[in-house]
Amino acid sequence: MDHLRGRLQHYDWGSPTALAELRAVEPTGRPEAEVWFGAHPSSPATVDRGSGPEALDALIAADPSSHLGPAAGLRSGTLPYLVKLLAADAPLSIQAHPDRATAEAGFVAENDAGVSPDSPERTFRDAGAKPELVVAVTPFRTLCGFRPVDEAIRASSALGLPDDLLAAVRTRGPVAWAEVVGRILAGHPDGAVEALLQRCGEGVGATGGWSGTADLVLELSGRFPGDPALALVPLLAEHHLESGEALFLGPGVLHAYLGGVAVEVMAASDNVLRGGLTGKHVDVDRLVGAIDPEAPEATVQRPGDRLHLYDVPAEEFSVWRLDGTSIDVDDRSGPDIVVCVDGSAFLSPTGTGVGLDLAPGGAAWIPHADGPYRIDAGGLAYRVTVGEPGA
Repeated sequence: MDHLRGRLQHYDWGSPTALAELRAVEPTGRPEAEVWFGAHPSSPATVDRGSGPEALDALIAADPSSHLGPAAGLRSGTLPYLVKLLAADAPLSIQAHPDRATAEAGFVAENDAGVSPDSPERTFRDAGAKPELVVAVTPFRTLCGFRPVDEAIRASSALGLPDDLLAAVRTRGPVAWAEVVGRILAGHPDGAVEALLQRCGEGVGATGGWSGTADLVLELSGRFPGDPALALVPLLAEHHLESGEALFLGPGVLHAYLGGVAVEVMAASDNVLRGGLTGKHVDVDRLVGAIDPEAPEATVQRPGDRLHLYDVPAEEFSVWRLDGTSIDVDDRSGPDIVVCVDGSAFLSPTGTGVGLDLAPGGAAWIPHADGPYRIDAGGLAYRVTVGEPGA
């Protein structure tokens, strides 16, 4: 096992201080959005075994069987998951992630079209699906999935959206959500955003029990004036997560993170299909085509014990939360990454008592070949490993 040094990502929605404070380092003076702990080729983490930093993707490629064990077959000899610390100081885009078939086809098509891998106009950065779990470290706000149809109709009406906006879901139910999203992002019906902003600006007396949603619409409008995606906000379910609470997002689930610090674990992909509320590349057709109207309703998962395994229906990863407790990790089917977010954690090969200390923001890489080991979490830590086959 080795200390794993993450790669800091600077995106304009990132917090200038939250990740630096968590890691007890000086801030860079730029927005600090994410720290990546993984082997994604666009930004691999590094380990140092005495001869200088080595990129994790290169280390795995040199000996995949030792590092990945049985998990070597999940993603063609590459690490199947990616772990991030995320700090949002401003809302992220309205987005969804593709399933594997869509990602594979889109990646090949963009390669064949000669779109540069690092082009800002590129939609598919790789050929992978991107199911993900977001776990709050601080209070964390997000929009995730559609409201139940009746609730969405009430919110839409209360906030001044045109009556015919949801005609398709009124008659056909949730199966019509993709059609509604497509119309909205194409700017139809005319005047929808203007009507929404007018009602939201009239205050609590006009918006009633939807005043929080109205405030969010106005906040987002200040950042992205006139964006058609503003009309999606009343239709999406709002979640306010406390520390340790989590949401699983499968492919095709429309969402937008709004603010807070979280641990985010996903299949090792950087594919994002954006529909609006962003200065980045938007691909409405791909987003609408990816929406899964039959996706299960996003359910907040709450840890029940000091040792908690989240419900993750994905074969690429599983996530354990350790809150002031210990665990002997004996039965391993792949490599592990352990991240400490509060207090301390100590990792040691079973029976040795010698190992690694992790401080907040610190992480460790435990190859499959290292065998059994122990985690003693004096504070709060997360263990990520591969998921159940066929999950």
